[in-house]
Amino acid sequence: RSAAKQPDGRLLCEACGFAAQSAYPGLSSDLCEVHHRRPLSDAASATPTTLEDLAVLCPNCHRAIHRTNPLMSVEQFKLRFFAKAG
Repeated sequence: RSAAKQPDGRLLCEACGFAAQSAYPGLSSDLCEVHHRRPLSDAASATPTTLEDLAVLCPNCHRAIHRTNPLMSVEQFKLRFFAKAG
């Protein structure tokens, strides 16, 4: 978790940018969850996981990305739902 924290100590959702400390001042814990970029169910056998295999997502984005079919990458999900209109 510390590898994903911002310099100011916040943990941000990689899709929407949500930070619990900004939304809920004084909250003593992070609300983000760890998402496997490659679903474990796709692995034919036990596979080691590295930090590059993981993404930090808020609970809403984590639940929503698992509702996409086929499963979107975090980058695709972010572009589709959170790209700023130019």
